[in-house]
Amino acid sequence: MNDPGLEDPIQNSYDSAAGKLKDRLPEDGTKDNGRMGVRAAFQKELQQDEEEEEVGFSQPNRWWFTSTMFPLIAGTFGPLANFFSACALSQPWRQHVADGSGIQDPMWLNAITGLSLAFSLLANFFLLANFGHAMRYSVAQPLTIVLWYLSSILIIIPLGMTHTTLNLPGVSYTMTQAYYCAIIAAAIYIILPSLLVLNAMGAYIFQAYPASFDPLTIPQRTLMLQTIAWVMYLAGGAAVFSRLEDWTYLDGVYWADYTLLTIGLGSDFPPKTHAARSLLIPFSVGGIILIGLVIGSIRGLVLERGKVKIMHRAVERERRRWIRKRDEPDEGWQREEWEVMRQIQRRAERVHKYTALGSSTLAFFVLWFLGALVFFYAEAPQSWTYFESLYFCYTSLLTIGYGDFFPRSNAGKPFFVIWSMIAVPTVTIVISNVGDVVVGWVRGGLMWTVFPKTMNEHQQGVDEGKEKGEGAGDQASDVQRMGSDVEHLGEAVEHAEEKRGRGGGLGARLAREITRLGQDAAKGGDADYAWEDWEKWLGLLGEGKEDKSGEWTWLGDEGPLLSGVSETQWMLSKLCERLEEVLTEELDS
Repeated sequence: MNDPGLEDPIQNSYDSAAGKLKDRLPEDGTKDNGRMGVRAAFQKELQQDEEEEEVGFSQPNRWWFTSTMFPLIAGTFGPLANFFSACALSQPWRQHVADGSGIQDPMWLNAITGLSLAFSLLANFFLLANFGHAMRYSVAQPLTIVLWYLSSILIIIPLGMTHTTLNLPGVSYTMTQAYYCAIIAAAIYIILPSLLVLNAMGAYIFQAYPASFDPLTIPQRTLMLQTIAWVMYLAGGAAVFSRLEDWTYLDGVYWADYTLLTIGLGSDFPPKTHAARSLLIPFSVGGIILIGLVIGSIRGLVLERGKVKIMHRAVERERRRWIRKRDEPDEGWQREEWEVMRQIQRRAERVHKYTALGSSTLAFFVLWFLGALVFFYAEAPQSWTYFESLYFCYTSLLTIGYGDFFPRSNAGKPFFVIWSMIAVPTVTIVISNVGDVVVGWVRGGLMWTVFPKTMNEHQQGVDEGKEKGEGAGDQASDVQRMGSDVEHLGEAVEHAEEKRGRGGGLGARLAREITRLGQDAAKGGDADYAWEDWEKWLGLLGEGKEDKSGEWTWLGDEGPLLSGVSETQWMLSKLCERLEEVLTEELDS
């Protein structure tokens, strides 16, 4: 499915690089004239990336879409619009039915289409500058919107003249793929600035978020560059192979698209020359890696971060609902409130998991049935039935590509290119969400039928955390290394306390529990501990303090429910802080 699982390496590489850059950048990066310099601006951006998820947790879904998703959609599809606009210029819009030869377009049509492409390129440039903080939002955003609307108007003008000024009475002709590429470009040119208008309205009119692209993280901003690289690779490969195989350029685009997406229809444009077959080997490898990078980024940098926000908002809604039921909030830690926390976590996880599955499945069926409807009409000369169109779309969506059905019309091929670019990544997301649900069912079945019912929650949580850690790449490795270091620290403190004759003291007992939690973290643990464990640890935290009721509540803003880290990490930090206080008191006494 063209998804080599690059989303974790991408995010982990960013996290590692960002951490190193933050350490190297000076705290004061302002210029002498008081304006923020490049270093300070970048440092601020790194800090915003860390705070972005936490700020977005409380943001309503509609504003998260307008502030984050809409600019990302514009950045992703903007280069595609440029590409289809360039395809519209690659050959005449009309051709003779008899021999397929092109009918020369008037100069004014090429000039208007070229001007539309130029405006669109400028719009993409300003959007990219806006992403990179090279231009202010208040300047770049209006320019991008206006230029894209101008591009749409300019390309719609010749499209509207197809059956009037461009009509050739008495001549048997048909419209070429370039004409339909122009229609696709015009549609994208209308949609993208409209999304940016909604983004600007949320910032200026409703003031739901700052008038900037600050909600976007640095990895998310690079998605536009990845799309540009993919489009340029596709366009270059189409040019080379169309020349080697004596295809038209747009047939080369169609071939390159289904080749790099691994659909492999193969029946209509198989490479026949020795040179093309030889170049296919490096071309396909490079293209699959690029499209895998884009799909991985979409899923990892956009959807996974979006899932975190949705999950956190679901927890927050459940938390507020439970708090409203109580006459007054509990003071300190209570078992009843702990059980409520567990219920909230389970309910929010179910809601998130099935919401993600439902929305991605709905998108899959929409693309499947609407795509089949378009192909049903576009391939009417081949007498496709609607069922055959459904069959073709399904085998293409799953990248099976038997090749028994394939588009032959000038309308079907360009639509297949844009449709497959959207549909294939959608399928990978559906499969990922189905996998999450099925894995949950299987794990639950194993826990119910294989493991004893007396197995405590602590061990279940450690085992689940270990499974999560095995698939989390470098991030899990960092947590494991941290856990190993903390484990050694706890052992060292415990031995030192024993040598001082304080083996049963508070410091030694804290160190002992820190060692245990460090072992869990070293295994990649993301455990859900039992109440008995929490009760013991909370007793250690409160021992020796005047106020033993606790500094937080389970449902409070500072509690483990909304901390954003695992229970192991949360309790480790609290125990380490308490151990530091105890050792300081011992040294002072």
